[in-house]
Amino acid sequence: MATNQLTFKKKELAKKKLQKKQDKLERRSLKKSNNDKGKTLEEMYAYVDEFGNITTVPPDQREKPTEEEIQRRLNPVSVDEYSFGKVSYYNAQGHYGFIRDNLTKQTVYFNDRLVGKTLQIDQKVKFKFVRSKQGNQVTEVELI
Repeated sequence: MATNQLTFKKKELAKKKLQKKQDKLERRSLKKSNNDKGKTLEEMYAYVDEFGNITTVPPDQREKPTEEEIQRRLNPVSVDEYSFGKVSYYNAQGHYGFIRDNLTKQTVYFNDRLVGKTLQIDQKVKFKFVRSKQGNQVTEVELI
């Protein structure tokens, strides 16, 4: 008799085992080919557009300020023209308030001690202001 006699059932089990091994190798190679870990950082970025949708396209670059604009922001510039406005807020305890410009609707800070006058809410005024790091500040005020 032969030393290695395989029965039909043993052959079938060996075939199934070989088939499982081949399927496992195929799945492994498929996972390796679809791997996202090898992408660069730029490829993985996601951006949000102005409507809240996620996209892969980066937004437009903001305009960079010119050298003149940077100097104007850093150094306070006085405005020679008078502006017209109305006192929108005043704190009597702190002696400060804000004037809202009629044309630009911007608020400008003022302090009683710097201006030399006590103002009331809703008073119409003519004023000059200076731009500084902290924002616009009143330098002169005249009641209308």
